[in-house]
Amino acid sequence: MLKNNRGFTFVELIIIMGIMTLLMMITTVNLLPIKQKVSLSTTVQSLITDIKQQQLKAMSGETGQGIYFDPDQKNYYVFKGSVYDPLNPTNFKISLDEQIIIVSLDFTDRQMIFLPESGEIGSFNPSFALNKIIFQNIASGEQRTVSINKFGVVANVQ
Repeated sequence: MLKNNRGFTFVELIIIMGIMTLLMMITTVNLLPIKQKVSLSTTVQSLITDIKQQQLKAMSGETGQGIYFDPDQKNYYVFKGSVYDPLNPTNFKISLDEQIIIVSLDFTDRQMIFLPESGEIGSFNPSFALNKIIFQNIASGEQRTVSINKFGVVANVQ
């Protein structure tokens, strides 16, 4: 009499599940550095977009516009006016990813203020040819530097 065995044994299922778990762990570990690089790139691109937007608002309006970089290195604010006022309810806070910090900043009083009509940076530090903002991913140690000239043009991203 022949037995008609169909399906898998419990041991075979456990072995297959172990192999699948191992493959998923390897894939997850390999994808982590990609997420960290994307996070830093996304943060830099968001800042560049905010810089251009604030500059355009200043050029088309009668008041200045600006970006203020919080001393905690985790946030920056876009604001309206010739100086940052922390009590102004129209300030818009942008929080950086939890792994990203601002490690260096060349702008006077931690703010980048765009002058009305011209769009030039009024808080530009003249002791540097280009003012820089340096971001760092604290998990990977990778850094990106955004260099801006006195006209508010992003001259370089490294």
